[in-house]
Amino acid sequence: MTTNYESPWPLMPVPALVNASRLPNGTNAPATVIATPRHQRIVDNPSSSSANLFEYPAMPYARIAAIIPCISATVPATVLAAIRNQTRQVDELIVVHGVSPNGRARNQGVAQSSAEWLLFIDDDAVLGHPELIERLFTAAQQPGIAIVGSARILPLDAPAFQHAVANQVARIVHPVVTHDTITNPDPPSFYCDITTTCCLISRAWFERIGGFDANLSRGVDSEFFVRARRTDPGAGNLMIVANTWVYHPAPASLRALWRKHVAYGIGHAQEVRRDPTRARGGNYFHTSIHALLWILFRTLIVPIHTIVPYSYGAPQWRIGWYPLKAFASYASAVGYVMGWYQS
Repeated sequence: MTTNYESPWPLMPVPALVNASRLPNGTNAPATVIATPRHQRIVDNPSSSSANLFEYPAMPYARIAAIIPCISATVPATVLAAIRNQTRQVDELIVVHGVSPNGRARNQGVAQSSAEWLLFIDDDAVLGHPELIERLFTAAQQPGIAIVGSARILPLDAPAFQHAVANQVARIVHPVVTHDTITNPDPPSFYCDITTTCCLISRAWFERIGGFDANLSRGVDSEFFVRARRTDPGAGNLMIVANTWVYHPAPASLRALWRKHVAYGIGHAQEVRRDPTRARGGNYFHTSIHALLWILFRTLIVPIHTIVPYSYGAPQWRIGWYPLKAFASYASAVGYVMGWYQS
């Protein structure tokens, strides 16, 4: 059985995988090969939870694997086309289907790759410049750098609602920078200006950090980045690379915005449960009464947040009219309480 895979590359059916033992449970399923312009062979295996690769010949340069966790049935053609149009082509493309949370999906993609460098891309992120991969790879060679990433901006055709969300809610977009900039997730905010929407890390660093937490529902990238810093504060720096960006949509409706930030809250509660040093604003609950008082307080200040919002992700006071920010912040608070008692 083949898959309706939206690929800009020619498709060639093959009878079986060269190395079926690398599939989950040793499954030997029919597959579809995507031939890239440089003749690297990439396999999408619809019968398993992720794509699998044919064996690659030894190459004299450092290879890059693009790993894409995929929520929907297919990766959009625009995402694949942007990867294809890069000046530095990837050597492996691994699409992980139907695996959640996304940390587990990324770990599975890494396990099925053999490249020395790992490029994580979301399935709705379109690389915004043909030299993006080349620029990330070049920047990652600098001493003291563990992870590099790109800015994140709205698609050019984003509707007005998405622009309103991006203008009001912190970390929906990250502006393009004109020079390479260190952005470490250190206390007190533990946030940085790159995400796993598009970031590059060497396999050696990935294994040293220990991979992604496979059990976190959200907040996977921030937890991973914090752990990178703690692994080696001197050498484990994170960097947003100059003149690189991906196009990434904001939530397209109030419902989508609510669900996204409830999920963020759940993930953050899981993080704090595992690492109490990540608690902030009195949100390490010792009793159910404590939790009740905290969510009551967050409910009461919603009107204030519409005018004077504050975010730990963007720690500054900005007087204005921010109803979407207040809405998203409250959704995160609700999700946090839910996640605290689900963990």
